[in-house]
Amino acid sequence: MNRCGGEADKGASRQPGCPGKACRIKAGKTMDAKLANSPRTKTPTMCPHGDALPAGGIHRRKAKSHRGSSRAGIASLLAMLFLVLIATLAVGLIAATEMSAQIAANQRRLDLARSAADSGMSFIRYQLGAMNLPAGTNSSNLLSNVATQLGVTLNGTANMGGSTVAVSNNAIYLPSQAGWVTLDSNFNTKFQIAITQSGNNLVVTCHGASQVASVLKGVQLQYQPSTGNSSILNYGIAAHGPIVVSGNATIVGASNPAQGSVFSATAQAAPLTMSGNVSISGDFSDTNAVGSLSMSGNVTIAGYTPSQAQFSQHVHKGIPMPVFPTVDTSVYLPYATNTYVAGRSSYINTIVPPNTNPSFSGNVTVQGVLYIQTPNTVTFSGNTTIQGAIVVENNPTGNSNRMTFSGNVSATAMNTLPANSTFPAAERALIGSFLLAPSFAVSFSGNFGTIGGSLVADSFTFSGNAGGTVNGSVIALKDVPFTASGNSPFEIGTPVTTTPAGITFPGPYAPVPGTYLEVH
Repeated sequence: MNRCGGEADKGASRQPGCPGKACRIKAGKTMDAKLANSPRTKTPTMCPHGDALPAGGIHRRKAKSHRGSSRAGIASLLAMLFLVLIATLAVGLIAATEMSAQIAANQRRLDLARSAADSGMSFIRYQLGAMNLPAGTNSSNLLSNVATQLGVTLNGTANMGGSTVAVSNNAIYLPSQAGWVTLDSNFNTKFQIAITQSGNNLVVTCHGASQVASVLKGVQLQYQPSTGNSSILNYGIAAHGPIVVSGNATIVGASNPAQGSVFSATAQAAPLTMSGNVSISGDFSDTNAVGSLSMSGNVTIAGYTPSQAQFSQHVHKGIPMPVFPTVDTSVYLPYATNTYVAGRSSYINTIVPPNTNPSFSGNVTVQGVLYIQTPNTVTFSGNTTIQGAIVVENNPTGNSNRMTFSGNVSATAMNTLPANSTFPAAERALIGSFLLAPSFAVSFSGNFGTIGGSLVADSFTFSGNAGGTVNGSVIALKDVPFTASGNSPFEIGTPVTTTPAGITFPGPYAPVPGTYLEVH
């Protein structure tokens, strides 16, 4: 071939820069004179085969186009951009993963804390539901009575951690203001409870925590006392203290011997003492399983003497404590519109101010509500007719309040009042109670005929010729002796079928619907 792309003459050497495979110049020969004497260059511009040589006489390969070099630069730039982008996404993904893990861990702690708070609320709900507050519990002593009742079941337990239930700064803290009840030591879940008061309701706030003490969840719920009847109304006489029957006293059911049943809730050694020619027509029951009966003389219970085998069948020891009533006379107050004035023979819907110490003597008639404020000493003597109810204000004060019935008393129920504007229907509907006198010691020494309602006071004493029929129950609230030593029979008449007006039987505390809150 005679071009640079073909074969050259044999013996020719390849010219640098010639694109041919065998472009050679024979050794010792010079370039073509035409090429050597080119006016445009002093160096050869043509190879022997006629191909053009680059400037400088060196036959080089043809340079790459600028277009190819530009594409290679853009590709490198894009590769670097993608590398930066991928690296940025990788860093963001790592950060997002770490953040998600942290959020999940925090949410788990919150869920555990919330679960601990709910567990604490379930715990206190059970405790309040099993609690029976004592008779006389009101807004002034609610927290202290709740603390006492909770202490009976919680003090000394592992949950309290050595603390005791008490009222501190108008609140009850369980187990203490700075303490916690541990639920699960593996997760360090725990709760603490604060109980405050809103009227007669309890406000319970429970905080839960887990692992990190600063992660807290709180819930709040109000509780109110549930109400209902009590088995205590099944007894003719029920007393917190011991029963003492002496002389010629008899306690008897007016139409059924079983109505003359007697109950004592005392923890004293002798819940019942009987001496003389005395009897109880019904059964005797008490909560003291280890107490003993003191019997002397001609005594019987349910018609049996202590020596008879059937006697033990009518004595019931260690029975569960029934709920004693709480007195609330606020329903009577609106009708007590006339202030007591001494010396009158007739009193209608009367309020007796404190320290008046009234005496109703002679032939006196009391109609409607006789509302007594405290402190006071009240005396009924002579022939007194009471058509209505005698009640004491709520939250009575004084330690020596007394009420004495020494004459003959005739008492009938509220619903026997005349139906007129003086005695509206709502007042006449307040039936079932004749005497509601917490904080008063009440004594009867005369004949009281037939009383149309239950009697509730701190203590009772029946002596002398005291006798009559009570259509209801006689309930003594204080742990002092209930004494019957009269010469006349004490009869229990028609049993109570509904809860008497002015008394309630506080049951366990139950949640108030619609009061559940999440708190900090």
